[in-house]
Amino acid sequence: MPPKKHQSTPTPATAAAATPPDIPPWHPLQVTVPEPSPSPSPRRCVAYMDLTREECGRLFPSGRLRSQPFRLDGRPFFLSARCNMDQRNAFHCFGLFLAMDDDDDEDDEEDDAGSPASVTVEYEFAARTSASSSGDEFVSRYKGYYTFAGGKACGYRDLLGTPWTSLMAAADDDSIFFVDGVLRLRAELSVKELELI
Repeated sequence: MPPKKHQSTPTPATAAAATPPDIPPWHPLQVTVPEPSPSPSPRRCVAYMDLTREECGRLFPSGRLRSQPFRLDGRPFFLSARCNMDQRNAFHCFGLFLAMDDDDDEDDEEDDAGSPASVTVEYEFAARTSASSSGDEFVSRYKGYYTFAGGKACGYRDLLGTPWTSLMAAADDDSIFFVDGVLRLRAELSVKELELI
């Protein structure tokens, strides 16, 4: 009988390299358009991103998880969840970012041919929390607006306002962010009209 081969548990780096090529390299989103749009490229949308506790755990200490791409005003965007250091470099925390992809494989649509290279987007990031007044609803965590060009990103390094160790240590029953083991995030996005002077 031949000896059994020892199989080592893959590290995150080797697991990523061993991922079959038919599995997308991004995390799925649910994207909705809040009002009917006559254009195939809406100027407003809401993107929902759900992350399990295990997926979040794999981000430590400096990992990132990119969402599937989606289009806003004819341009390709994606969300990026990250484990990073806070602004003072004091502790690890959970960050969420919005980026415009500069590597767009889709052909430009005719109505986007004359679009400028940059676009200003108003955004609001929210997380579902069990500690809200009505319980289990999305609570706004960060909002603003940003003018994007290809390859640029904006967001917040400490979206949840808690150190990574506290976020991950709380059991589901005690966690305000992991509801049934899932961190639920929402990004409300709209193209900001330029004000004429």
